[in-house]
Amino acid sequence: MAGMIALAGCGTGKGPDWRKDASSPFAKTPIKDLQKRARQNDYFAMAHLGWRLDTGSGIEANPREAAGWYRRAADLGNHSMAQNNLGCLYRDGRGVVQDYKMAATLYRAAAKQGNRHAKTNLGWLFERGYGVAVDYREAFRLYSEAAAEIKDARNGGIIPGHPMAQNNLGVLHRDGKGTPEDPFSAVKWFRKAAAANNHHAHHNLGVMHEQGGGVKRNLPAALRHYKAALNGGNINAITAVACLLEEGRGLTRNYQMAAQYYKAAANKGSTMAMLNLANMMHKGRGMSPDHIAAAELMRKAAELGNAMAQAGFAAMLERGIGVRKNFTEAAKWYTRAAEQGLAVGQLNLGLLLNTSLTGEKDPVGAYKWMAIAALNGNEAAQKFLKDFAKEMSDEQIAIAQSSAQAFVPKPVIDDVPPPGGPQS
Repeated sequence: MAGMIALAGCGTGKGPDWRKDASSPFAKTPIKDLQKRARQNDYFAMAHLGWRLDTGSGIEANPREAAGWYRRAADLGNHSMAQNNLGCLYRDGRGVVQDYKMAATLYRAAAKQGNRHAKTNLGWLFERGYGVAVDYREAFRLYSEAAAEIKDARNGGIIPGHPMAQNNLGVLHRDGKGTPEDPFSAVKWFRKAAAANNHHAHHNLGVMHEQGGGVKRNLPAALRHYKAALNGGNINAITAVACLLEEGRGLTRNYQMAAQYYKAAANKGSTMAMLNLANMMHKGRGMSPDHIAAAELMRKAAELGNAMAQAGFAAMLERGIGVRKNFTEAAKWYTRAAEQGLAVGQLNLGLLLNTSLTGEKDPVGAYKWMAIAALNGNEAAQKFLKDFAKEMSDEQIAIAQSSAQAFVPKPVIDDVPPPGGPQS
């Protein structure tokens, strides 16, 4: 497929505001009526007044005041959507001090009442360990409940499952978290969410079609889903299309257009786009090489937690590319990447620690990280381990091996909260 996707499809701001629902009947209710009813302790009015203030629908947005009305509706009427929406304010730190534990408490209260938005949001916290301990099984359970279709008791019809829960359930199936790895089930759930126009699911389907996970590899199909995700302002889809343009897969190779896409995604906060754009700057793809700008952008992505950028910036420090050579700083950034579980960071850290470039040679630390890299499948690490062992005592090797076996990676999740609130 040699066609081109217009960059305008990426959207210019942050995409559609998922907090606003123009179809809600409360979007047209006069503010004065809601305020009057709210002051008379009508907790339904309180919840919807909070929603209007939260979203800026018919009134100037004021998340702090919204939090007050949500809180009153939650306390007086045990209103589940007020609990969910207040939880979102605490999760995002809007109008209140960010507090994941409080968000989890509020989501639990709403989830107990069957609120599927709250179940989705609570699952997201369990998946990432924000305010609660990481628990993939609990996230899987919550997503499954929210994603399921249910019968409408009023008319006997079917109420579709929560699209974001369906997408997130697909991610757990894809990654084998909380459930056995199952790409076919992942595709099934992604499709359900995509049918509801969930742009996260469209991006994920694009990846599955591009890589051949659960479906046959099909670049035209991947591009169709990426385009749908682009229309929702999905930054990961912008980055994915940029990669195809840079590599000339499915689209005609176009470095200049790829750079534009990377810049658009980087401006929206995508650390992978920052990393890839920095590499283009370094190599001079579609532009004159600029090692200084590349190093600055690589560092930004590294500081935001991208493990590959951390290893990349460490390599630039180690070699003096775009920055002054600094082996101690390089070791620091390799360590951050290594602790996230990146094998190349572990290998390079092991090599650096086995020298005296950062001070005193650390053979135990070097062997430890090289052993971890080897366990991660890095073939070069196996060879280096044998070389390191020749200069170490049996006791040193035993200490390093014990430390390597106890290692648990702590990856930084480059993600944004799901669009689960506020809802009316």
